[in-house]
Amino acid sequence: MPLTASQTPIGRAVVPLAGLVCLTAYTAMAVLDRQHDTLRAGITPQTVGWFFVAFVGFMVALWWNERRPFEPRWLWVGAIAFRLILLATEPTLSDDVYRYLWDGHLLSEGVNPYSYPIDDASLDRYEIPARALANNRDLASPYLPTAQVVFGAVAVVLPSVPLSMQLAMTGFDLVAATLLGHLLSLAELPRHRLMIYLWNPLVIVETAHGAHLDALMVMLCVAALVTGLRQSSTASTTRLGAFTSPTLLALATLTRPVPLLLTPVLSTRWRWPGRLGFVVVSVVPVLAFGTGPAGLGLSGEPTGRGVFGSARVFERQFRFNAVGYRWIEEDIAPGIARLGGVDRRVVTSAIIGAFMVSVLVAVAWAASRHPAETTADRIRRSVRLAVIPLGAFIVATPVFHPWYLLLLLALLPVLAPTPDEHRARWLYLAPWLYLAASSSLSYLTYLDPDAFAELDWVRRVEWYPTLGLLGCIAVRFIWTTWRSSTPRPDVVTTATVIAGRDTED
Repeated sequence: MPLTASQTPIGRAVVPLAGLVCLTAYTAMAVLDRQHDTLRAGITPQTVGWFFVAFVGFMVALWWNERRPFEPRWLWVGAIAFRLILLATEPTLSDDVYRYLWDGHLLSEGVNPYSYPIDDASLDRYEIPARALANNRDLASPYLPTAQVVFGAVAVVLPSVPLSMQLAMTGFDLVAATLLGHLLSLAELPRHRLMIYLWNPLVIVETAHGAHLDALMVMLCVAALVTGLRQSSTASTTRLGAFTSPTLLALATLTRPVPLLLTPVLSTRWRWPGRLGFVVVSVVPVLAFGTGPAGLGLSGEPTGRGVFGSARVFERQFRFNAVGYRWIEEDIAPGIARLGGVDRRVVTSAIIGAFMVSVLVAVAWAASRHPAETTADRIRRSVRLAVIPLGAFIVATPVFHPWYLLLLLALLPVLAPTPDEHRARWLYLAPWLYLAASSSLSYLTYLDPDAFAELDWVRRVEWYPTLGLLGCIAVRFIWTTWRSSTPRPDVVTTATVIAGRDTED
């Protein structure tokens, strides 16, 4: 019998060769960093160019890996090698890491990081190099309590240098990938799908190079999904086990608020003690940190102090690379604001809030239904539902940075089709893979270190094709719904179609 293309020596070499392309691209980034002490300013176009080379290698490997799955251990070897190379670079595509280091240093010295802005003279005695490089120096910390505890732990164990935080976030990233592999097994999906996350250049750059806090958030969220969905599928759950998933999601929410979007799915799998535990774990650390002189920062005009003080300032002042929010704020809200005599920001927030609440209610309704299905079907359906509010947030947020995609990218392997589902389900991954690739153009913001500015053409290149692909998904939903002669009770909304099986011939 003649060999198929995937069985020939050349076919077996496709993934290793694609991995070599990725390895070359990351090595080139490390060389650029060594030569210029940065990956931005005048060499930002080269950085973006090598990112795209890595993404091409990733997509070729992903395509061929579906035809001839590569051994998972070698996928891990490649993923770890890529990250090790970028650990040799110093974060310059974002300066958030320096705020992490400063906050951690303050906490290790017994100072509440929510009480004082960076430039406060009373903090001069705690001076470290990261202080001078941290951003938003007139504000206290914007990061929530789970993040602060991790920052403080890193400061106690390791030196207050960027590599310390890069190591920590890369570790969280790899643990998240390990947990994701377990989630794939529970959902009875091929383990080689882990490549969608493990080899994604955006994930690698934003964790191993950028040291972004989202790696911790992703790890906690995937752990909450694994424990929550596994326990909901078993007949017996210990009392302690019933609190595991709610506690993990609460800790994730105290890293960034985004994991709140998973509660409509996971809360239907929790019992009432677990739901109460989620609230308690979410509130107590906030109150503990809010006992300082600045309090919670929720009253009066935002001063940039208190647990939520900086977040309130950011909400008022910061807009970057948004699509849905910008469209509403610039084209819809002004007319309504004139009629009602209110600020257009209030109108915009109200419209976005109503949109997100509608999405969450629809997802919660779909998640609460329990059609006859296997345990693996139920787990796949739950995770696929969880993608919907995350995608809505990405489209609706007033500020979009590349690393905002990491949690959604972690769930994409479960969105991909099973062997008995129609291959057209890959369309559901397309908008987010495209956005993961094109969002690297946002790094061009750093071309002029003295004048960071949003580039309108970058926003169009990133978002217009993404919205077009989302439109294709909507058209497919309408088509498959119309073609269905006897709609199932659980296929009523876009949420349930995306989450459920898609077996159209």
